[in-house]
Amino acid sequence: MAMKKFKVTELKPGMVFDKAVYIDMNNMLVAPMVPLKEEDINRLKKWGIVEVETAGEIVTFGRTAKQRRLSIKDEVSKLTQMLQKGDGVVQEGPVVRTFHHVYRDCYHLVEDIFKKVRNGVGYEKDKIMTAVDELIIEVSKDSNDAINEITKDQDGKYLYSLGVSVAILSIVTGLSLGYGNNKLVPLVSGALLHDIGMVRVPNYITEKNGPLTPDEYNRIKTHPIYGYRIIIKELELGNDVASVALQHHEAYDGTGYPRKLKGNEITEYARIVSICDAFIAMTKKRSYREEHLSYGAMKNIIAGTSRKFDPTIVKVFLGNMAIYPVGSMVELNNGMVARVISANTIYPLRPRVTVVLDEFGEKIDYEKIIDLQEAKELFITKPLTKSYIRKLLYE
Repeated sequence: MAMKKFKVTELKPGMVFDKAVYIDMNNMLVAPMVPLKEEDINRLKKWGIVEVETAGEIVTFGRTAKQRRLSIKDEVSKLTQMLQKGDGVVQEGPVVRTFHHVYRDCYHLVEDIFKKVRNGVGYEKDKIMTAVDELIIEVSKDSNDAINEITKDQDGKYLYSLGVSVAILSIVTGLSLGYGNNKLVPLVSGALLHDIGMVRVPNYITEKNGPLTPDEYNRIKTHPIYGYRIIIKELELGNDVASVALQHHEAYDGTGYPRKLKGNEITEYARIVSICDAFIAMTKKRSYREEHLSYGAMKNIIAGTSRKFDPTIVKVFLGNMAIYPVGSMVELNNGMVARVISANTIYPLRPRVTVVLDEFGEKIDYEKIIDLQEAKELFITKPLTKSYIRKLLYE
C-alpha cells in the first residue's frame, strides 16, 4: 500500500489515523487509532523532522474521510432497511473492553504457555504474536491507564503477572526510545516470557515463603539458560526474543549472571527488561518482605545506574514514571488517601488522583477524581505503601 506523507506543521494534537504513523520505515510515531499528543509533535520539531508517513487516513469522529463520502441518501436508505428488518430496536451494546481485560488476557496467555511448556506440550506461535500485537496497541493508546493497571493488587500467581507487567513497562520504555513495531514485537515477546525458564526450577523453590538458601539460589540462577533453550527450541521465537530470557539478569558492570556480560555485550532488549523487571519486583509484596514505595524503587534503580543498569535507558525509564508514578498511593493535606491515576509532566507534584479513603478514613463507594493542579487548596503530604492502605481498610 502506498504511503502518504504529512508535514509536521499540518499535524494537530488529537489527530487520529486509521493506520500506524511512521517517522521512517523503522520507527513508529503512533499506533493505529492512537491520538497524536502535543509532546509527539514537539518532539518531531525538536528532532528537525519535517514530515511523517502513513498508509492510512485521518479519522474524524470515528470515520475516515473516505467513509464520510457516503451520501445522506445512502445513510437514510440503510436506516430504512434496518427498521424494516426490525434492526432499529434499541439493544444493549457490547461490553466495553477496558485495559483490565487486556491485562487479564495476557496473564492467562502467560499462564497457559508456562503450564504447557512445563508439561511438554507445544504452544502456537501465532497466539503469542497476536497477544503481543494487541498489548502494544493498547499500551500505546494510554500508557497511564496501562501503568495504573500494573500497580494494582492483582489476583493470581506472581510469576505470570510479573511477565505481563514487565512487558507493559517495556512497551512504554521502547516507545520513548523511538522503537517501531519491528523492535517492539521482539522486545515485548521477550519481556512476557523472560522468566519462562522458571518452569524447569522445582516449585518448592519458586514458591518458597521466605529467603532462598545458597543452594536454592544457585538453582534459580539456571533459569535464564533454560529460558533461552525453551524459546529457541520449543516456542521457536528466535534469538532476539530468547536473548532477553538469557540476559535479563546480566549487569551493566559485568557482575550479573549467567555469563557476566557487560555494557553493550548485553542486548538492548535485555537491558530494558532488566530495569522493568527490577522495578516490578521491588514494588510487589512478597511473602518474605514488604513492597517498596514506587519512588523508593526508583531510588534503588538510580543507585544501580552505571553499575547494574544502562544509565541511558534508566533516564528514559524514570522519565516515564514521574515523582508520584501512576498507581502510587498518597496522603493529601486534608487527610484523604488517594491513588495517582495520571502524572503531571509540567507540575509533577500535582497529579490527578482518585480518592480511596475520605478525610475521616472511611472508604468511599463512588469515584471521586481530583486534579491537584486545579484544586489548589489540596496537596500531597506523603506517599504511602499499599500494605499500609490494606491495614487501614481491613484491620
